[in-house]
Amino acid sequence: MTFQPTKRYRPILRLNDLLHPIQQRERAIEFATLDEPIGPYPDYSRLWASCRMPALFLVKAPRSSTRLSEDVYLVLMKQRVNWMIQAWVQTTSSSLTEAQRMLEAKLNCFDQAIEVPFLDEDIDGQANERVASSKQWRDDWAETLIVTSDRFSEMLSLQGVKFPVQSVNKSDPEFQELLNLHEEVDLEAWLSLLYS
Repeated sequence: MTFQPTKRYRPILRLNDLLHPIQQRERAIEFATLDEPIGPYPDYSRLWASCRMPALFLVKAPRSSTRLSEDVYLVLMKQRVNWMIQAWVQTTSSSLTEAQRMLEAKLNCFDQAIEVPFLDEDIDGQANERVASSKQWRDDWAETLIVTSDRFSEMLSLQGVKFPVQSVNKSDPEFQELLNLHEEVDLEAWLSLLYS
């Protein structure tokens, strides 16, 4: 019997491992599958929620996202916040200026050091309600609430969530209950949970 040296295990180094976290997040968006890409948040068909405080951490996910990494989860959570801001403005018939005041008040109660997103104003002093600028404004607020402010990540780490996490589809017995909760929790309720 001849002795053959054993081959050492060499991990496969992928391009994604070499990228900065922001670039990794962008690649996650870019390579979402074509059948349900990262896009219109309300149309996603999967859900994920933590065991404790599901109303705060609940998020919809594309059909292809059966396992969510932390980066993908944060992208989806920012989409949820953007969607909640838009829904709140529409259902309460509030102006963007009123939404700005409410968001600033909630954030300033917890952390006054964070710079809040700026709402463009026209020369006459009225909020600029154009679709493009309001989308950017909502994106800025989502970034502030989920990434810039440490509150969300602190609350998430207190839950002891270990990524990647498994999302659920319609065949899961808890799916309908989670979907109802997702629809019931509006922006004000979500902010109260975040800053409680």
